[in-house]
Amino acid sequence: MRWDYGQIFKEIRKSKGLTQQDVCGQVIHRTTLTNIEHGKVIPSFENMVFLLEQIDMSLAEFKYICNEYHPSERRDIIVESQNPSTFQDTRKMVELTEKCQKYLKTHHDVPIQNIYRHTKIVTELRTKGFKNNHVLKDLYEEIWDYLEPMDTWYISDLKLLGTILFFFPSENLPLLIDRIMKTIEKYKYFRETKVFLSSFLANLSTVYFQHHLLKECETITLQLLVLAEELKIYDILGFSQVRLGILQHNSDLIDKGITLLRLTKEESLVKILEKEINDFSNL
Repeated sequence: MRWDYGQIFKEIRKSKGLTQQDVCGQVIHRTTLTNIEHGKVIPSFENMVFLLEQIDMSLAEFKYICNEYHPSERRDIIVESQNPSTFQDTRKMVELTEKCQKYLKTHHDVPIQNIYRHTKIVTELRTKGFKNNHVLKDLYEEIWDYLEPMDTWYISDLKLLGTILFFFPSENLPLLIDRIMKTIEKYKYFRETKVFLSSFLANLSTVYFQHHLLKECETITLQLLVLAEELKIYDILGFSQVRLGILQHNSDLIDKGITLLRLTKEESLVKILEKEINDFSNL
């Protein structure tokens, strides 16, 4: 990792054919930029964001360049945790958990710690199941002790919360989910979070379904359907169609969803939903 980011900024600016005046405008003094580029001044967050905007570059791309066009170990973990295919493969989940453990031995890093908790819960559930699993219970309590005192939850907190939703008894769900939905409402115009919100709402729909809170499940699943259509996330769209079809006793909607999931080769999800259809019809 190169830490002479002022020099790196200068190289990028000049390669784009931009003068200091082009970048500074009437907002930052050229002397300030000169000192930043020569490593004499550490820019404020506000100034750094402004400067990157002027060269049309995101902070993530700038950090990637500072790491000599390679993802850092930390970034590699984060990117892998954001890849949906990782969570579809238990072996990949175990490997990611081990990467987090290794990284945390030499780094204090709250986001990576939370990714570790997330992946550990998922791998424990898949490999050992829920019943009499004391590791799961300890992880749930650890995560909830971390989240409960917070005045406000943000997206990273909801990601962590999504891993333990299934642990809450039904009597505790209304207050918890009311708080969750108020947080989600604040992010309705923040497009970067919408893909995450789609998977979160899918989890929430399943929690309601498993607790037989069918009216609430239908409301959430309708929201999920609209979001999946907007984002063109076809596995979640198919899932939403099947779940709604079950709740509304609409066989055409179920068939539509199953067909879509098979077209997108989501056979494992089809098997889960077919079991839901069978179980629901026997209630």
